[in-house]
Amino acid sequence: MKLQKETAQKITRDIIISLFIYALPVVLMFLTFYITGEKPWDKKENIAVQSEIKNNNR
Repeated sequence: MKLQKETAQKITRDIIISLFIYALPVVLMFLTFYITGEKPWDKKENIAVQSEIKNNNR
């Protein structure tokens, strides 16, 4: 069974739209970090807070 040209184009279009929707939040997050200059992965406070939460949950 051959795939019609129109069907193949619709599948390709749907794949591109799906990838765009999937990647959009990640791209926007990094764009926000770039514009604001924030680097949450460099903050030492997060590590201290996480260890404090672990100690309180024991």
